[in-house]
Amino acid sequence: MGRRKIKMEMVQDMNTRQVTFSKRRTGLFKKASELATLCNAELGIVVFSPGGKPFSYGKPDLDSVADRFLKEYDDNDDSDSGDEEGRGRTRPKLKRMSERLDTLNQEIEAEKKRGEKAQEKLESAGDGRFKKSIEALTLEELNEYKDKLETVHDRVQGEASRIQASSDLVLLSNDKKSGLV
Repeated sequence: MGRRKIKMEMVQDMNTRQVTFSKRRTGLFKKASELATLCNAELGIVVFSPGGKPFSYGKPDLDSVADRFLKEYDDNDDSDSGDEEGRGRTRPKLKRMSERLDTLNQEIEAEKKRGEKAQEKLESAGDGRFKKSIEALTLEELNEYKDKLETVHDRVQGEASRIQASSDLVLLSNDKKSGLV
C-alpha cells in the first residue's frame, strides 16, 4: 500500500494524534537540520506535544538563537526599567514583531498581485506577432524574437545550474552523514 493524501484537520483519536505528532516532529527537526546545514543558517524550533511536553531543536543551540532573535527587536527603551527584567519589554517587542509581520504579509500580497499582473501582461504581450510564420516576420521582429529566446535560454540555464548546485549540496550532505566523505 502506497502513501495516501491526509486531510489537514485535527486528529481526533488521542493515540493517533500522539503518533502523528511524534512522526511529524521528527520530520520537522530533520528538515530544520538540513536547512541549517545547507544554508549555514541559525535556527530554532520549539513545539509542544499534545500532552504539553516541550521539544526543541536549535542550531547552533536554541538559547543563542532565541537570544539573537530577541536582541534584534530590543529597542533599548528604558521606560520599562521599573518592571521585572524582560517582562516589561516583552509586550512591546511582541507588538513590534506582530506589526512587522503584518507589514511583511501586506508586502508579500502586493508583490503577488504585481507578479500576477506582470505575468498576464507578459502572456498577452506580442503573442500575435510571433504566431506568424518565421518567413512573415520582419528583420526587426526576428531580432526581437531572438533576444527573447536568448533571455529565456539564459534563465533556464541559470535555473538548471541552481538546481544542480542544490542537488550536489544534498548529495554531499548525505555522503557526510553516511561517512563516505
